[in-house]
Amino acid sequence: MSSELPWHLVPPGSGRGGGLGTKVVLSPRAALPFLRTQRSGVLVWVGSTIPVTTPPFLGPYVASKAAFDSLAVMTSYEVSQFGIETTIVMPGAIPQGTNHFGGASPASDTAVSAEYALLDPLVARTHAAHDGLFKPGATADPQEVAAEISRVLSLPRGEKPFRSVVDASHAGVDHVVAFADLTREAFVRRLGFAETLELKP
Repeated sequence: MSSELPWHLVPPGSGRGGGLGTKVVLSPRAALPFLRTQRSGVLVWVGSTIPVTTPPFLGPYVASKAAFDSLAVMTSYEVSQFGIETTIVMPGAIPQGTNHFGGASPASDTAVSAEYALLDPLVARTHAAHDGLFKPGATADPQEVAAEISRVLSLPRGEKPFRSVVDASHAGVDHVVAFADLTREAFVRRLGFAETLELKP
């Protein structure tokens, strides 16, 4: 099997999905046959600003979101040729109304953890640090993300943004990804794959 196989064609359980979760790999596999047949549709990927802001002590979460973002971009090249649009929605920090930190599992290797014990006071500040991004009494509302998805889906075909940053902490991620996408698109054109950046009718 070629290593250039489009990722959404990788057979489940083949070990070639890079350890990505079921919802990341299997959801597009389920939806894409219908979208390809009708030669239209929208893939909305709800990622995060965290691959850009990369805050300390959230390594596995940051890495998983970075992989998710890369897959969304890679898939956009493929599905554009079937008339399928892509939008990546990037929420910022939403410490209230979510449970990222409460669901985190402690390290199982206690011996190694003990060697890093001097970091414990810093790690313990992670949740409060994200709360501190907002003015007293203010926070990010998860409903704003849902509203943005609804807005994007209401836009006419061909007018949807490739990315949309919803960040109440105003970390400046929108500026970073705008420049990064321009750089990426220029490189794709240099490679001779400009057509993958355009939505086929």
